[in-house]
Amino acid sequence: MLRIKSAEVLADIRSAAWLESHLHPELDRNRRHEMADICENDNIGRVWRVLGIAVAEIRLALQKIGTPEKDISLENELNSPGSWLFSFRFPLPSSSLTYMKEKIHEYLVAAVMADRCAVIIPSSAKIWQERASGALACMQNLASISHPPLCGVVRPLWPL
Repeated sequence: MLRIKSAEVLADIRSAAWLESHLHPELDRNRRHEMADICENDNIGRVWRVLGIAVAEIRLALQKIGTPEKDISLENELNSPGSWLFSFRFPLPSSSLTYMKEKIHEYLVAAVMADRCAVIIPSSAKIWQERASGALACMQNLASISHPPLCGVVRPLWPL
């Protein structure tokens, strides 16, 4: 099972937005402030909507693994984001699960940042969109890899 907590995703979104706002000193103060406050009360609704779209895209990308839709669950309380949790079940080795978790996390952050930057800092939106597309492509590639049987080495039943 793979778990991604909302607190971790939102913390990375906040950090990326703060950094993005400080990387563009040419922006007026109001735009920089709008970028840095991505997860504040008036803006968090849009973040949740973009994350909802991103979750749907992740589900579509990972259908190749053969995981039934019921095994992919999303628990989300908009009023208490700390309780938000993604739970995925994959028939993958632990090293692949670790990689998948990082790519899903990266995709969620990049998708939100691309959406926000498209409005506030259009020059940065392309970079974030490329990161999101790259993470999604990595998930799809990992989902399409065929893994060896669990028993390890297959030996013939008789000598040839």
